Amino acid sequence: MVKSSDQSEHEIRFTSAARRAKALRKLGVSADQLASATQITPLLKGTRGGLKAVLEAMRFSKDPVVQSFLAKRDSLGVWARENTCWEVIALAAGVDLLHLLGAALLAWREQTVTVGKLMAMFNLPEVVKKRIEYAKRPGGWRDRDALDKLLGLL
Repeated sequence: MVKSSDQSEHEIRFTSAARRAKALRKLGVSADQLASATQITPLLKGTRGGLKAVLEAMRFSKDPVVQSFLAKRDSLGVWARENTCWEVIALAAGVDLLHLLGAALLAWREQTVTVGKLMAMFNLPEVVKKRIEYAKRPGGWRDRDALDKLLGLL
């Protein structure tokens, strides 16, 4: 039979709050540090695609702050990676939270612009084909002008 004090200790050990506290201790971040840190996680969650999309974009960043953050995050176990807020990871990595926020947003913007350019390039043959079709019609001067500009004739 398990003693009641052992049982309560066992129950506490597996609660989410206890796991978070253990993760904080393991990362060397105090609850006070976290409480006074700039909260960037809620801002990044609000982006289209949330934290996952921002994290994917950050993988393309060459910024040393982003690289330090990613190295620290990647060194964590699966549970800690998924359940530790970015502020704790950044504090443990010794990076400035506002710099990380700015670099993350720049990485996200760069990725979305790149994806948009890729989409435009992939669809360009169809678009040009339609533009040529409309340029041949009476009143298709706008399409003719656009084609001339595209080809460098104007």
